[in-house]
Amino acid sequence: MKKQVIRIDGEPFVFEIGEKITIGRIGYGANIEINDQKVSRQHGIIEAVEEKVFILDLESSNGIFINGERVPSGKPIQISEKDIIKIGSSELRLQSKKASSEKGTISKSFSGHGEISKFKETIKQKKELQIGRLPNNDIVFNDPTVSRAHARISYENNIFWIEDLGSVNHTYVNGNKIKTKTKLRDSDVVTISFYAIGLREGAKDLREESNAINAVAIQKIYPNHKIGLQSLSLEIPHSSFVALMGPSGCGKSTLLKCLNGDNPATAGEVFIHGLSLRENFNLIKKKIGYVPQDDIIHKELTVYKTLFYAAKLRLPDDTSNEEIDNRINKVIADLNLDQDKEKGIKSIKVGNLSGGQRKRISIAVELLTEPTILFLDEPTSPLDPETIESFLTSIKKLTSNRTTIIMVTHKPEDLNYVDQVIFLGVQGHLVYKGLANGLVSSFEVDTIVEVYSEMSHIDKVKNKYIKPNALGYQNRADAEIKREKPDSLWLQLFWLISRYLNIKLNDRENLFLLLAQPLIIGGLVCLVFNQFRVGVLFLMTISAIWFGVSNSAKEIVGELSVYRRERMFNLNINIYILSKWAVLSLIAFVQSLLFVTIVYLNFKYNTYTGFDEVYLRSFWGSTALMFFLSFSGSLIGLWLSSSLNTTEKVMTVVPIILMPQIMLAGVMTKINTTLVEVLSFFTLGRWGTEGFSRLQDEASPDSKGVIFGQVQEFSASAMDVLNLYDKNLTNEGTLIGGVFNGFDQNIIAILILNSLFYMLIYYALKKKDSI
Repeated sequence: MKKQVIRIDGEPFVFEIGEKITIGRIGYGANIEINDQKVSRQHGIIEAVEEKVFILDLESSNGIFINGERVPSGKPIQISEKDIIKIGSSELRLQSKKASSEKGTISKSFSGHGEISKFKETIKQKKELQIGRLPNNDIVFNDPTVSRAHARISYENNIFWIEDLGSVNHTYVNGNKIKTKTKLRDSDVVTISFYAIGLREGAKDLREESNAINAVAIQKIYPNHKIGLQSLSLEIPHSSFVALMGPSGCGKSTLLKCLNGDNPATAGEVFIHGLSLRENFNLIKKKIGYVPQDDIIHKELTVYKTLFYAAKLRLPDDTSNEEIDNRINKVIADLNLDQDKEKGIKSIKVGNLSGGQRKRISIAVELLTEPTILFLDEPTSPLDPETIESFLTSIKKLTSNRTTIIMVTHKPEDLNYVDQVIFLGVQGHLVYKGLANGLVSSFEVDTIVEVYSEMSHIDKVKNKYIKPNALGYQNRADAEIKREKPDSLWLQLFWLISRYLNIKLNDRENLFLLLAQPLIIGGLVCLVFNQFRVGVLFLMTISAIWFGVSNSAKEIVGELSVYRRERMFNLNINIYILSKWAVLSLIAFVQSLLFVTIVYLNFKYNTYTGFDEVYLRSFWGSTALMFFLSFSGSLIGLWLSSSLNTTEKVMTVVPIILMPQIMLAGVMTKINTTLVEVLSFFTLGRWGTEGFSRLQDEASPDSKGVIFGQVQEFSASAMDVLNLYDKNLTNEGTLIGGVFNGFDQNIIAILILNSLFYMLIYYALKKKDSI
């Protein structure tokens, strides 16, 4: 009898025409068994009727997908050799030639099945094939996310092997990153960037094999149970320019973020060039570009420095400066930025550019990695009509380089530049998907304005609502995503510090004000105090904390859009915190050195007769302690900056954080209750003032550390004068007793607080992760 062959993950299953073949989960008696919990016990049926082959979904939980679209249950669907059938994590393809072998089960190898491919023969003859970006490789993938020498396929002892050559973006087999030399079977698929390699099929570009995006029954429900996006399915062809449109609040940005992973859907699944976004996020995230509404660039840097640092942080470590320069020149030319300034745009500060130019620089940052899909969230909103025309014309040209553009917009005139439109009605309903020139006619109105008006009313939306063709898709949003570390933590730290330091040095006015603070405050201390006393040590402590907090309070919240985008790409949270801390610490050291120098010189050469030895001791010890307190204060500022979402809120909370440092230090008033004592444990003001006092006592001769009151009447050690606790509380017994009665113990207490604030910063930044 005549036979047909279906391949499951590349391995053949032969069946006779007229025979019904059941598909189901392993262990439940199906003809084709798939070891996957997402596959139902009796999932579907395949049947060949004469020359045609049909597949039937038996009302399975997770469905059968043909080319990314879920087929309706209970209805036979004809399939062809071109169709890709997905059941769970397995892929089925109908073989083009009818097989002549007998009926069998899924084989574990290709031994004895089919002809040996030319690709396999080539590997056997050459013994190995090297894959990489440079032309000297056997298989060349000209892609910036592919390393110069990325991977190697070899043939040894009648076995094929795949080996990663220390690449930056890794090599995957069947979606799993390989760490060692791995045996390669005929059914395995090797993925490098968006290229797939199979022993039988050879290498192919996934971007040319499928749609750019397939969204299957995606839905967004927020924690408060509000539906931000109704269940919908859509396809976006590659190399197309698509506009996401709809009235305000309809879910345009929500849909965009569901498609790119910035804020994943709570149900359904998104496929990027046939790969699951959730299961392959670490691979896909480096091949998609995303420009949110806020700029993702620093205004203090020049255009060249902005693109250079972005390239260093995103491109493989082995990318040379020459390659980076060439890529920068290319993206500038692609976006028509080289014609905007006669003197050349690369040397201009980003802050001095127009809104349209800044938006294009944000896009240029994303284009450095040659993304296959570029997501833009309302890029034309702040632009004037003339700028919009130039902007959209340059964006549309990107599609000729096989880049798919998905743009959120609310401007009707933008329709003149896009290929397709996805239109959402109020409450997140999909009401139109198709050609841009067919939008108005499909609603039977005369203008796009009328479309907006109609789709702002829920009753009219429901009448026009297109039901999704993929209902009941199982929610997979709870799958855990393990973020991969960046290529090199040390290199990422180096380039982040370099960029941040460059930003600070370029912001000269602010830097001048930061360095003026210790001069002004230190001068006031010397002016107010005519003798050296505990109050001076207390103000040194509070000043150090102020320097640290004020230096850092706006540093994260002010670049939140930059952080979120870089975090989505490959930014390590610990490295990000350390880069901020390192540069802020450098500023804090200079501030501390200036402050201590002023106080030290003033009280050393402006002393009272008989107390010539009473002044700030020791110079370097005091500088180190003040720096340590400012260093610690930076963590408080970074915590505020990472926890709040606007600069205004941060600056409102700063005084609330600083006042307890003053009130609970035990100087303004004694610690008189257990509650006040417990609260004082969490302030740098207390431990810093104690630390300065103990340092003064250790460095002062004859225990004369501080003069208190009239010089002629009394002199004592700093700690005697400080005397933090009220007598009543001392008699009752303090909580800590003498546990922290020492300079080293004070430092340990501050270190404990540092650890606490560091964890709070990390937690606050981690909460901003979307996937």
